[in-house]
Amino acid sequence: MSNNKVKFLLGSNTKRGFYSLFDELQSPIDGNRLYIIKGGPGSGKSSLMKRVIKQLQAKDHNLEYIHCASDPKSLDAFIDYDSKISMVDGTSPHTMDPIYPGAYDLIINMAECWDDKKLLGKKNEIIALSNIISTCHKMASSCIKSASALLDNNMIMANPFINHDTVNDFTQEIIKELKDSKKGKEKKRLLSAVSVGETVFFANTISALTTKQYVIPDKWGSASALILSKINRAAKNLGLEQITCYCSIRTPDKIDHLIFPKAGIAITTANVFHNTKADNQEVLEDVFKPIPNMENEQMNLHLDMAKELITTASKHIERAKLLHDDLEAFYVEAMDFSKVDSIFDKIIKEIQSF
Repeated sequence: MSNNKVKFLLGSNTKRGFYSLFDELQSPIDGNRLYIIKGGPGSGKSSLMKRVIKQLQAKDHNLEYIHCASDPKSLDAFIDYDSKISMVDGTSPHTMDPIYPGAYDLIINMAECWDDKKLLGKKNEIIALSNIISTCHKMASSCIKSASALLDNNMIMANPFINHDTVNDFTQEIIKELKDSKKGKEKKRLLSAVSVGETVFFANTISALTTKQYVIPDKWGSASALILSKINRAAKNLGLEQITCYCSIRTPDKIDHLIFPKAGIAITTANVFHNTKADNQEVLEDVFKPIPNMENEQMNLHLDMAKELITTASKHIERAKLLHDDLEAFYVEAMDFSKVDSIFDKIIKEIQSF
């Protein structure tokens, strides 16, 4: 993995509400330390992570970046595979608490750096803003749930038209190509999310981790779901390292991408919400048999409606982000960032000891 290019998400607004994969960060047997940062918005959680990352980048450490679905420019976590440490924003909606306090997980309390009196003086404003932000995310989840229902229906309608000869031949070809790959663990990640005014997609991560990409063009989702689930199961049976990337709005019910870093291979789904463009791609053809006009028209209608709902959801998330910026201002004003320096120094000193 290379610095700055390997970006994932571990949570997203889905048809189930916010779905978290943040438990993937916990590796108490193999890892040295999981730093769980607690604190309010604007208390410097993401900034602290970026300061630590800068030190690790200077030493050319092998890093993976976990971005915030609601604000892709902000970090929710990162993993350093050289020092075997992870750092995460452990606050809502991806609340995390220590499993082995001190022995593995360590709480970093940013509340030690703020003036409670200043926050108490803004109590009513903070409560009002927090409640509106929560409502925005609930509205976004409602839109996503409705969009997912339409897309799930399209998958059901498209199932009878899957070209199983193509699916089976391709699946067998990939499994044959992968079977001699090195063994490893399965990691669960997201590459996309309904975000601030758009659907964000970290396509460059696939290019950073692979030298060969197989693309399944599938606007309905059923053929790709079948192919990727079959390859995923086969790779598990073979004990191969793989990164399983779910559909951001249907996590964990549908896989959209599989990455096999040690083999340098990815199998990715291309649709109206995300697409990859690279020189090292092979596009799978004829995944569907001809679909009758009546079904095709109805499915396209569903797709158009789902796209509108996703756009509306992204607008709700965009409004939540703007209000979140206002909320952060209260905490920034209450922070003593000189105290953060001592926290940073302590963390760096410990990491250097690993």
